[in-house]
Amino acid sequence: MRIAIDGTPIQQTDPPGVSRYTYNLVEALAKTVLTDDELVVFYDPGKATGQQRIEDLTELPQVMLRPISGTGGVRGAFSALNTLRQLEVDVFHSPYALSHLLTNVPSVITIHELSEFEPTLRKGMRGRLSQLTLSAEMNLLRRAGAVICVSHAVRHRLLDNVDLDPDKVHVVYNGVDHRRFHPRYRPEARKRAALMLGIEPPYVLALASPDPRKNTAGVLRAYARLPREGLPKLVLAGAGEWGRSPLYKLVEELHLEEMVRFTGYVPDAILPDLYSGARLFVFPSLYEGFGLPVLEALACAAPVITSNRGGIPEVAGDAAVLVDPDDLDALAAAMEKALTDKAWRDELRLRGPGQAARFSWERTARETRDVYATLVGEPVERW
Repeated sequence: MRIAIDGTPIQQTDPPGVSRYTYNLVEALAKTVLTDDELVVFYDPGKATGQQRIEDLTELPQVMLRPISGTGGVRGAFSALNTLRQLEVDVFHSPYALSHLLTNVPSVITIHELSEFEPTLRKGMRGRLSQLTLSAEMNLLRRAGAVICVSHAVRHRLLDNVDLDPDKVHVVYNGVDHRRFHPRYRPEARKRAALMLGIEPPYVLALASPDPRKNTAGVLRAYARLPREGLPKLVLAGAGEWGRSPLYKLVEELHLEEMVRFTGYVPDAILPDLYSGARLFVFPSLYEGFGLPVLEALACAAPVITSNRGGIPEVAGDAAVLVDPDDLDALAAAMEKALTDKAWRDELRLRGPGQAARFSWERTARETRDVYATLVGEPVERW
């Protein structure tokens, strides 16, 4: 089978989860799954690479990079279409962009989230023009031969809102790179990572984002309700530097200037130590199709408090504390218990890696390869 994958999301930084998904899927397919198959990965030579270097994939024997131009618009869609025709591809997988489904090649699309259809977020999200855009996108989605959803929550939401054959909508979970994300019990490594980012243990970790769905404001408001005596500082990783983040005004309003630290950009290499060194990781997102940061934190044995919405409960299992992200009293109470009850916190640390072990990029690649086989009429492997 000759498989083509749109690799241009690897070159993007937003959304970062899609970039990681695409890179890790290609790598796992080439390293652990494909034997007689060929894997063609599209890239845009006019774009700089992101944290994941797409050029590194050329070291894998089954992978061939193929340039396309003008990604992200009509020009890119037609460039991909022409390339698919030239290569006589059997299956085309678009990890993110619906526009590439204009091709007649049997196609797979991965749906990472459907916030447009989420009742708690729907109000005010789309005007008349964007409603028309959404309708056009869903009509285009029906052209796909198969759809991969990253959680059952996404699949249910999709089938509730779009007229699709349920048999062609598959659930394939994301994975986590256990070579990188695992418990780091080396105090010196954790201390080094903290010092590189200008922070010191102990700390509560949250991943800051200007996206309101990530609910960073909710984390700040809940944190402000905690007793100050002995309270670890709150580290907002990935946010703008101190004084320049849009969240800084809220920090001032809550009188948390001495308690909150913004790290700025966090290199991927630092993340495992940052998770492992946290006394608590808080991620009360209003909506996630999957929740990759939760999985990464669990793999690093960080105690996790997260949201009970979207695909997160499927990822967290019983290894994290789930709360209603809109209930700031419940969020604050869970944070206070985790910070003051060491036995409870240690139990969460023990559960995390076991739950995370259920997810791997190899499993993601194998189940994705099965979707390809179903689409072209090949026998499905029993792994």
